[in-house]
Amino acid sequence: MISSMTGFGMGTAKGSGWSAEVTLRTLNNRFLSVRVRALHDRPQVQVQVEEAIKRAFKRGEVGVSVLLDRDAAAAEQEVFSLEMIERYLDGLRQVVEQFSLPEQPTLSDLIAVGALQQASGEEDDPGPIIDEALQEAIVATRAARAKEGEHLAGEIEGILKRILSLTAQVEERLPEVQHELRTRMQEKIASLAVDVDPARMEMEIALVVERYDVQEEIARLQGHISRARSLLTSSEPVGKELDFLSQEMLREVNTLGSKSRDLAINGLVIDMKLAVNAFKEQVQNVE
Repeated sequence: MISSMTGFGMGTAKGSGWSAEVTLRTLNNRFLSVRVRALHDRPQVQVQVEEAIKRAFKRGEVGVSVLLDRDAAAAEQEVFSLEMIERYLDGLRQVVEQFSLPEQPTLSDLIAVGALQQASGEEDDPGPIIDEALQEAIVATRAARAKEGEHLAGEIEGILKRILSLTAQVEERLPEVQHELRTRMQEKIASLAVDVDPARMEMEIALVVERYDVQEEIARLQGHISRARSLLTSSEPVGKELDFLSQEMLREVNTLGSKSRDLAINGLVIDMKLAVNAFKEQVQNVE
C-alpha cells in the first residue's frame, strides 16, 4: 500500500547518563530534504541522524528535533579519573625520590604526562541513545504515513474510477458521433449537385471520420488508469511515477478534446480534466 509524505512520530530513550527525545515531522516535497535541529555542537551525531533518515525515507521534507539532557547523577560524576591521576602522581613521586629531585610533582607535571583523562569516554557519547530514540520515532512516523496512505489510496481510487467512467461514456458516444459526421458529409456533398464517384466519396468520408477518431487516445488513457491503479497497492515509493501518469493522462484528455466536434463529448472532456487535476493534486502527497 502507498504511503503519504505527511506524518509525525516521536521516540525517547535513556541510558549511559543521557536522556533523549526525538521528534519527526514530515511534509510533502518532490525530493528528500532533511533538517536536523539542536545538534550543531555535535556534527558527527548530526551526520549519523541524517544518514538514518535517508535510509528510512525516500521522499518528503523531514524535520528532526532532538532534545538531549544529561542525567543529574551523571553530571555529578567526576570529570577526570581520580584513580588514574593517583597512579600518575605515585609514579612521579617515585621518580622524585629515586633521583633526589628538589621539588614534588605539580599539576603542570600531571598535565604534561597526560594524567588528566576523562572518567568515562563511553558515557560522554550520547550518539547511541539518540539513535535509539530516533529509530523509535522513525517507526512511529512510518506507521503514521502508512495510515494516511491508506486514506489517500481510497481517494485516488475514487478519482480514477470517475475518470474511467467518463472515458467509457465518451467511448459509448463515439459510434453515434461518427454516424452523425458521416451523414452531414453525405448531405453536404449531395447539396453540391455534382456527380461524385461513390467509391471516392466513401474514401474521403472515411478519412475525415478517421481524423476525428479518438479511440487511440481512449486506449492510452485507459492504460494509464490501469497502471495507476496497480501502483496504489505497491509498498515501494511510487509518487513520482503517479505524478508522471497524471501528466500523460492530461495530455490524452487534451488531445481528445481538440479532436472532438461533439458538444456532449466536449462536456465530458471538461469533467475529465477536472478529475485528472484532482488526481494530480492528490498524488503530490504520495511518497
